[in-house]
Amino acid sequence: MRKFLTTFLILFISNVFAQDVNETTKIKDEYRNKGYFNITKIGYVAIHNLKREIFIPSEGNFYSEPAVSDAYAWSLQTINGYFISPYFSLGIGVGLDGYHKPTYNTLPVFIDLRAYLSDEEDSFYSFLDIGPTLRIGGDNSQLRKGVLFNIGLGCKYKVSNRLYLISDLFFSHKTVSLTDEGIKTSNDIIRANGIGLSLGIIF
Repeated sequence: MRKFLTTFLILFISNVFAQDVNETTKIKDEYRNKGYFNITKIGYVAIHNLKREIFIPSEGNFYSEPAVSDAYAWSLQTINGYFISPYFSLGIGVGLDGYHKPTYNTLPVFIDLRAYLSDEEDSFYSFLDIGPTLRIGGDNSQLRKGVLFNIGLGCKYKVSNRLYLISDLFFSHKTVSLTDEGIKTSNDIIRANGIGLSLGIIF
């Protein structure tokens, strides 16, 4: 996680200096790097680390690491945001994630921060997503059911005027309560880490 965070910070800072680089030779993104936008994407996460924590009264906490050989997740997200500048955007997203082994579904609501390397039509970017998530299923589901943290790198490609494809590679972390309690009071929580790949569009 530290490596991904360091990479994000390096790209974020480098964007500040990239604004003065040879403006006359760029093919600028006339539409996408200003104003409001929507990103809709689908992703796949290969889970490489699972940790489960169970609390038993009078006995304490018990930890286990379930097998991850068949563990994965599918994700569908939509993000509505605004370009603060041609190089930075801020948005709010909502998604639907389906996990397999263990099997559960989550609905994350998150803040999306993006830093673009340039304001050209085709550009690399880094992004950070963080926010609460609820586990779908069970009684009294609430946003305090868990937390989402994604950080990654990607690229956008121009398809036509006002339509772009995006692809990104990211590290994904999610902590989820497997009971009807929030993660701070639950006696059964699971932490899932994985590497994901997503494809989508910006319009």
